[in-house]
Amino acid sequence: MKLKTAISLLSISLSAVFVSLSSSCSKNVDQPLAATGMVQGLNSQTAATIFAKAKDHQASGQTKAAIKAYQTVADKYPLSSQAPEARYQEGSLLYAKGELLESFDAYQKFIENYNSSSLYSAAIQKQSEVALAAAKGDIKYNFVGLKSKLAGRSVETMLTKVRDNAPYSKQAPKAQFAIGTVWQDRGNTEKAIAGYRGVQERYPNSSLTPEALYRSGSILMKQAAKGNRNKASLDSARNVFLDLQQQYPSHPRAKDAKAKLLELSKSDVQRSFDIAEFYQKKQQNASAAFYYREVIRMSSAGSLREKAQSRLSEIGQ
Repeated sequence: MKLKTAISLLSISLSAVFVSLSSSCSKNVDQPLAATGMVQGLNSQTAATIFAKAKDHQASGQTKAAIKAYQTVADKYPLSSQAPEARYQEGSLLYAKGELLESFDAYQKFIENYNSSSLYSAAIQKQSEVALAAAKGDIKYNFVGLKSKLAGRSVETMLTKVRDNAPYSKQAPKAQFAIGTVWQDRGNTEKAIAGYRGVQERYPNSSLTPEALYRSGSILMKQAAKGNRNKASLDSARNVFLDLQQQYPSHPRAKDAKAKLLELSKSDVQRSFDIAEFYQKKQQNASAAFYYREVIRMSSAGSLREKAQSRLSEIGQ
């Protein structure tokens, strides 16, 4: 009887310990690490010792050894008081060596885990610089001995992280604008327009928004000039330039938008005249007359207006 009671009590105690451990392990698993220095004895001393060695290596110019030591502290002792600075120093030394992609990743680990650190703003700034350098094509990767720009998708991923890491910082609209620039440089007009429109949608008060609007409207116009005279694209371009004029009237790009709208208006007149001539050649005079009248309606003067009036007379309209 006593043996059964003892076994029962032991079972209850072990169950309580298991529940307690399970609770502490599952609690806050998605939360950033809090580097409070609350690590046990030997681990705390080891982290401090390795960190001190990293500092010595850095001071004596042994950059590679310093980076490795800082990585060890941050990877193996993430809750130590030295971990935040270790991770930051890892990113900084990689940055100084020109290993910018590795530097970006180190800063990302810092940002994800130590947002209460005094170095947080500096890490955000440095990571932004790396991503913008990638957007400009300053960062290359080696492939079979040849250097090439990073893939657009990779750069966009970096810029998106910068934007989302600190969505209310001054780096965020720069990152979003750079997404549009990256895809424009690579000839992907749809993604470029989406990137630029993201600036207006997310950061309407940014100084970059008028330029983003102007670029997206200009891209739509170029598409039409290359033969894709899609009326929907031209209408979208017109709406973009109207938004720019109305929302940012004092910005220098507002005058440029006005010029683009005039250009679009002339394009509309020419398009209507061309359609009218097409129908006239097909002897579909009613349809031709409709578009000749559109030319007259849209233009107060000019050679096309005069030609439209003359053609209406020719077809008896």
